[in-house]
Amino acid sequence: MEIKDISTFFKGPLEKLTTLVGNEVQQTFSNRLLEYQVEEYKRNFFSKTILHRAEPKPLNEFYQPLFIRLHKKNIEDKRVSTASAKKLLNKYNYITIIGSAGSGKSTIVKYLYTNCFKEGYKIPIKVELRYLNEFKGSINDYIFNEIFHFQKLGFSNSIIDRLLSSDGFVFFFDGYDELNSAIKSKTTKDIDSFVQKYPSNKYVITSRPYTSVDLLPLFSNFYVCDLEPNEIASFVKKQIPESESELAEKIIKAINKSENRSYGTFLSNPLLLSMFILTFQSYSDIPQKRSEFYDQVFDTLFSIHDAVSKLAYVREKTSGLSKDQFEEILQLFSFLSYFEEKFIFPSNYLTDKLDIIKSKKKNLTFDNDKFIEDLQVAIGILNKEGLDYTFPHRSLQEYFGALYISKVSSDNKKVLYGKLKLEIEENLGSLMSKDHFYGLLAEMDYNNLSSLVSIPLIESIHNELKQIEDITDKVAYQYYGKLLLPFYILLKSPTNHKEIHEELVDKNIRYTFFGHRKNRFEMPKDLPKEIYESMNFKLMKSKVLNFKNCGDRIIQALRQTIIDNEKSDSEIIGLI
Repeated sequence: MEIKDISTFFKGPLEKLTTLVGNEVQQTFSNRLLEYQVEEYKRNFFSKTILHRAEPKPLNEFYQPLFIRLHKKNIEDKRVSTASAKKLLNKYNYITIIGSAGSGKSTIVKYLYTNCFKEGYKIPIKVELRYLNEFKGSINDYIFNEIFHFQKLGFSNSIIDRLLSSDGFVFFFDGYDELNSAIKSKTTKDIDSFVQKYPSNKYVITSRPYTSVDLLPLFSNFYVCDLEPNEIASFVKKQIPESESELAEKIIKAINKSENRSYGTFLSNPLLLSMFILTFQSYSDIPQKRSEFYDQVFDTLFSIHDAVSKLAYVREKTSGLSKDQFEEILQLFSFLSYFEEKFIFPSNYLTDKLDIIKSKKKNLTFDNDKFIEDLQVAIGILNKEGLDYTFPHRSLQEYFGALYISKVSSDNKKVLYGKLKLEIEENLGSLMSKDHFYGLLAEMDYNNLSSLVSIPLIESIHNELKQIEDITDKVAYQYYGKLLLPFYILLKSPTNHKEIHEELVDKNIRYTFFGHRKNRFEMPKDLPKEIYESMNFKLMKSKVLNFKNCGDRIIQALRQTIIDNEKSDSEIIGLI
């Protein structure tokens, strides 16, 4: 798309905005805005994915339209299409799009952004919120300075203010969950203030769950829907060239096998489905665990680049490192960067971390530039965006970081898990923003995570609860929330401890986290009546009271599971 095309699409919105600037700068403003929109359109329309890594691919060639669902009170509404930005945002002025890792949130934003061009609907502005982590200032400052002033879209703050006060823009704030914990609370208030200051525009925010983004006033909360069976088949066909239709049919047939249906829920997630397509020719069975997907993906990426095609070939690695060495470096880098809350990597950050790794691991000798080139070109597991680097998907960073923890020695695990336990104790709510990471870690190192972190945390919560005589609504809210996080996220109780889970959790309790950080478990004083009733405090209090009275038995049962797991391993070892 060139300037003349965008000029045609945005004739109406542009004419309206140009009347807000002085006559002497109207033409300059119009030209600069068009140039900016052309570049941003290209950045969003042409994308690299884990399946399309060699060169950017037009979004319309591989995008499977996704649906979102509005959560309102106790009712899950019908699926809402994201096929038209105009229809969606004319009905809902401010929306959050919430979805788990790999559900397609950012791709929805790219589609809606480019769809604004097709429909000639307002002027879209996209802000990747992770860039605020390194920015000294508010989101208002960022938009004024880094977008309008830097791109020369506004010639003074008063002109920018006049433009933003119109109803001419759609703001896409992508990746709320990627904000550092240190600035998240302030940024949340800044976003709310910005929306209140310029209420006539449209706003879309994306995030993973459990980040409190759903508490922003004025915003309607939508959750990304899973792919349905017919959409899975359509998704597969869109990812594979028409010349490879036979391969697409084989993949669809494998997915529909009766023995694979119990794992079909994995494949309703676009990222995991993409991973299955990528690895199909090497691994035609659907893995039972998410961590196995990632293992197969790295194996495939390392062995065969562009593996979705029958014409795939092995690319030469210029660094001279083995597969195990690549994996070790990725584990170390991911571990360090993840716990520093770094999700984009400037060149100097990346090379500094690689130098640290080489200084600590004497067995790893390599040239940084060649290693980075291999990650980009030969393996395709690192993307370059301007001057910065990123993983194709943040969940890869989480996988390698969790894998590192699962492989360190027993003594180091005690130290490392001790630090993680301390971090969680200081801010139990941090589990919510790291649920995918801990979910992977629970798959890879369940016994150690449980015995060194999960069970001690639950025991500490139980000891606190035993000191409280009267289980009021406030206490019930506080401790039910505190129990939900370690049981759901660390222990994966719905699958690993079904009986205990059913004893502690009830689907008729619609629990909502309202606060931030240390105040996350404080019940608001002015809780709306309909929310209060939906949360079923009578039932919640009975569950908390049950844990208070029976916690010792439940904790012992959890410990016994670990003992039984280790005993069975000892017995098997004894057989040789």
